[in-house]
Amino acid sequence: MIVLEWLFLTIAPCDAAEPWQLGSQDAATPIMQGITDLHHDVFFFVIVILVFVSWILGRALWHFHYKKNPIPQRIVHGTTIEILRTIFPSIIPMFIVIPSFALLYSMDEVVVDPAITIKAIGHQWYRTYEYSDYNSSDEQSLTFDSYTIPEDDLELGQSRLLEVDNRVVLPAKSHIRFIVTSADVPDSWAVPSLGVKCDAVPGRLNQTSISVQREGVYYGQCSEICGTNHAFMPIVVEAVPRKDYGSRVSNQLIP
Repeated sequence: MIVLEWLFLTIAPCDAAEPWQLGSQDAATPIMQGITDLHHDVFFFVIVILVFVSWILGRALWHFHYKKNPIPQRIVHGTTIEILRTIFPSIIPMFIVIPSFALLYSMDEVVVDPAITIKAIGHQWYRTYEYSDYNSSDEQSLTFDSYTIPEDDLELGQSRLLEVDNRVVLPAKSHIRFIVTSADVPDSWAVPSLGVKCDAVPGRLNQTSISVQREGVYYGQCSEICGTNHAFMPIVVEAVPRKDYGSRVSNQLIP
């Protein structure tokens, strides 16, 4: 019971990593839900193969023990078993390939008419965000920098190396397009709960689309070894109701 309790309690329903967590973070987008479902499907086949191979190995060790069968029978050829061991391993990947291809194509799909376009620019060692669809009073795109909060300035309940001074605010249940690039070193804009991992390459624009299905705060980090302060480039995305989006974005820092 203690082992089962530990196992299920550590499968954490959260939007940030927790100590001794097993499994993925809670999915907040259809893409992440598809990734989680594909993982479970593949893991099912892994368990079936593991049990079957273990059973064959144990059976062989039991029946072909030198004390039970001092003079083993020499099997040179077995047509039936060779046909089966060729067909079944070729069928199993088909059950994995079909849903994985569907997921890959859906991840690569670009939203034609997104509600909002946000540009994320990586720097050494902070990020700049541009809301190109949300103009300020001087008709310029809303732009702000996002720095990690030093450990000495953290408040009670905030996570070390995961909190930032300015969060990315998004409306929930809307199609969002992210344009990701870097100003100096390559890094990666990754948020596990959103199923997003997009490389930021200097001189190149990469784009990805998400649709956050529920309100909440989602944490991510740079997942590309970008330099000495690689661990100090967190990402915090806050999804709010659509009616509150305008007021929340207006409160962001405008240089």
